[in-house]
Amino acid sequence: MIRFLPLFFSVFLWPSISLAQTDSTSVLDAQCRDADTGASLPYATVVIRRAGEFPRVHITDLHGRIEIDGLVPGIAHVQARRQGYAPSDTTLVLSRGLISTLELSLLPIPILLREETTVQDISAPDLIRLLIANTRFEYLHTGYANMDTYAFDAYSSQKVINRKTEEVVAGIEYTIKGYYQPPDSLAQHITGIRNWGKWRLSVSPGLTQSPARGIVDDKSFEIAPHPLSSDALEHYHYERISTVQVGDLHVSRIGVSPRHGHKPGLLGDLWIARDDFSLVGYDLRLNFPALLQLRGIDHWQVYQQNTRYLNEYWLPARQICTIKTRDYTAQATTRCYRYDLNTDLPPAIFEAPEIVILPEATTRDSTFWAAHTADRDTAHIRMKSELLQGNLPAAWQKLGSGRNQ
Repeated sequence: MIRFLPLFFSVFLWPSISLAQTDSTSVLDAQCRDADTGASLPYATVVIRRAGEFPRVHITDLHGRIEIDGLVPGIAHVQARRQGYAPSDTTLVLSRGLISTLELSLLPIPILLREETTVQDISAPDLIRLLIANTRFEYLHTGYANMDTYAFDAYSSQKVINRKTEEVVAGIEYTIKGYYQPPDSLAQHITGIRNWGKWRLSVSPGLTQSPARGIVDDKSFEIAPHPLSSDALEHYHYERISTVQVGDLHVSRIGVSPRHGHKPGLLGDLWIARDDFSLVGYDLRLNFPALLQLRGIDHWQVYQQNTRYLNEYWLPARQICTIKTRDYTAQATTRCYRYDLNTDLPPAIFEAPEIVILPEATTRDSTFWAAHTADRDTAHIRMKSELLQGNLPAAWQKLGSGRNQ
C-alpha cells in the first residue's frame, strides 16, 4: 500500500540527519532502442567508462530507459549492449549540475536473430485471463508451487522536488529487511534511516503490494475493479503492444485502460511472461476520475520491474512510487538486491504490523552505512564483472538477450 504522508507526520517519524546536498555531480538519462524499428530495449546493459575509474554497469528498465545520477562531470564513454545486437558506443561531456539526455540505437545482428524461437500468438485478453488465473501475491509476484517463504534485503531512496523550481528540497534513504510467507503475508523492517531537508510530502517506506490501494491524509482508498481483478476483463481494455524475446522466453507488454473513462481506474502497462504467465512488471497510474477522490493529489503512479531468479521465479527487483501535488513531487525508489528462498521464518515476524521501524534505525552511524554499502555492492559485484565479460550468471541468463517483435 502506498501512503501519502503529510508534513507533520514525516518530520515526527524521521528526525533530520544532515546529508550534504550538492549540484556538483551530473545525471545521465539514456534510452536504448532497436535501430530498425525504434522499439525500446529493456534489460540492455549500459556501461559507463571514465579514465582512471572502474566501469559502471547498469541495466535498462522495462521501457528501455535508465537514469544514472551522481556522475562526476567530464568526458565519459558510454556503451550499450544486448545479445542479438551490435554494441552502440558514444562519447559525451557530462556537465556539472545538469541532466544529459542520450538515445542509443542498437543495430540487430541478423545471423543471431534467425535463431529466435517461434512465439505462439496469444491475444492480450487471453494473456490477462491466464495471469489472473494464476496464484498471485497482489501485484508483487506470481505464486510458485516450489517457493514457500523468502527473505530479502532492499535499499530505498526518496526525494521531494519543488515542481516550480525543480529543486530537490528533501531526501531520505533507508534500508529494509523483508520477509514473505504465502499466501499474502509480507513484513518489512526498516533497519536504518537518514534524511535531510524540509518535507512537504512523502511516500511511506517499503514495497507497496498494489498500485490500486493507498492512504492519503489517514484516509484509505481502493480502486475497484483494478486491472488484475477477477472481473477485470469486463471493465478494462487490453492491447498487446509488443513481445520481447529474452533468451528462450518471451515477455509481452500489454497496454491497459478503463473501458469507461468516466469511472475511477488505472491505466498504463503490464508485462507478462509467455512461458508460465507470470507477472514480470507493471507501470500503472490512476486516471483522472480516480484522482478526484484523493484530496490534493495530482498524480499517483507505481512502476515495478521483476527479475527472474534461479531461472524460475520472477521477483521484485525495483519499484518506483511517484506522487505529485500542485507544488511538489515525491518519488521513492526501492531496489531489492538479495533473496533467500525457502528459509525458516519465525511466526512472530508476521504478528507485528507490515512495516516496522526498528528503534535503532534513526541512530545508525557512519560505520553502519559504510558496511551496508559494501554489502550491497558485494551482492552485485559478481553479476557486474560477468556482464563486463559478456557472460551472464545463471540467474540472469534469461534477461541478457532478445529483441522486440
